Parts: sequence; C-alpha cells; structure tokens
Amino acid sequence: MKKDKEKKKKRSREETASSKSSKDLKKQAVQQEKQPVVSPKEEEKVSENADNADSLLALALSKVGGKWKLRILLALENSAQDALRYGEIKNIVSGITDMMLSQSLRELTADGLIERRQYQEIPPKVEYRLSPSAKGAVPAAQQMAEWAKTF
Repeated sequence: MKKDKEKKKKRSREETASSKSSKDLKKQAVQQEKQPVVSPKEEEKVSENADNADSLLALALSKVGGKWKLRILLALENSAQDALRYGEIKNIVSGITDMMLSQSLRELTADGLIERRQYQEIPPKVEYRLSPSAKGAVPAAQQMAEWAKTF
C-alpha cells in the first residue's frame, strides 16, 4: 500500500515535470514567432543598401510574412466596405483563431500597414482599414494568389 502511494507520487511528479516542459516549449515557440525577422538595425542597413533584393525581401516578409497577415490585408482590400470590424475579418479569414487575429492586427497596425479606428461608444466599436502604405503589398499578394492557381 505504501509502495503504491510512493509510485503515484513519483508518477505525479514526472507528469507535472513533463507538462511544465511542454508548456515551456510552447511559450518558446510563441516567443520565437513574435520576434521580428528583421531587426531595426537591419532595417537601417536595408535602407542604406536599397539595391540588395535579398535584404528588401527579408524586410517585406518581416512586415507581411506568416500565415495570416497577407490574408488579412486581402480581406480588407476585397471588402465592399471601406473598413471592417474584428468579427467581419474573422468571418472572412477562415480558420484563424482569436489570438492569431488579434496578434496579427496588432502587428500590422504597429508596422503601419493597417489603420485602427476606435470609436468612443458603448459597446466599443473598432474598425480596421488598409493604410496607403499597404496598398503596394496588395497587388503582390493578388499576383501570388494568381500564381498559386497554376499548382
């Protein structure tokens, strides 16, 4: 009986340790996703060396790379309305989670690719629209979508 209790305690400690390590791995993966591909110092180098296509591509991908950002930009561009609310974007971009949508919107806003307008009313109303600087990325994304049809 005493051995059974000791075995259960040992198993419980091992399960706790393994769940902590998997949680730590998940946290590390999320932190790695949040890290920018191009650091601010590298952005300065890109602006100095504007002819380097590799550097420019790295900068562009740091702004619109990933699974969701281009899809969000295309949703905003292809919408019949001038601006979309969070729920409307979520309905258009199928499969995106709330966490990824809010994180992507935050990053796109911080990079100046979309504009966020918050109205002071109850319930709160927030709208998102493409910024003028994002208008150049949209045709490239549309061309990529056309290119994907060939597969």
